[in-house]
Amino acid sequence: MAHAYRTSTRVEAPADVVWQVLSDVERMPTWTSSMTSVTILGPEPAITLGSRVEMTQPGLPRSVWEVDGLAEGRGFSWSSSTPGIRSGAAHQIAPLSDAACEVTLVVAQSGMLAGLTNVVLGSRARELVDTELAELKAEAELRVRDKS
Repeated sequence: MAHAYRTSTRVEAPADVVWQVLSDVERMPTWTSSMTSVTILGPEPAITLGSRVEMTQPGLPRSVWEVDGLAEGRGFSWSSSTPGIRSGAAHQIAPLSDAACEVTLVVAQSGMLAGLTNVVLGSRARELVDTELAELKAEAELRVRDKS
């Protein structure tokens, strides 16, 4: 059984500004409290299809995620597996105008232990996704204000 959580918000910043913030994954801990550490394991210094990324989030165990989807300027997805559970997350940017876009974050778990994991860690995972989205919006909008 799969468990998924999806949330979206309008960001008053161009899609390319949001992409600059979002795709620089190692800097995520500088703008969101939902990430403690993020390290690209290589070989490229930026995310690419197939990149492996180690992350630590408050209240969750350290994990390694692999980028399994990448649309330059529009988003990426990554997934992580442990015995009994596969987690996936997507970060999507949809332009609304030259100065605004909609950002959608999705997290899902599947596998034999997905139900138990959702009971134990589901509310914490949803809280982290909501925090990341709110702080991504704030960071992107701040960058636009700082340019003016």
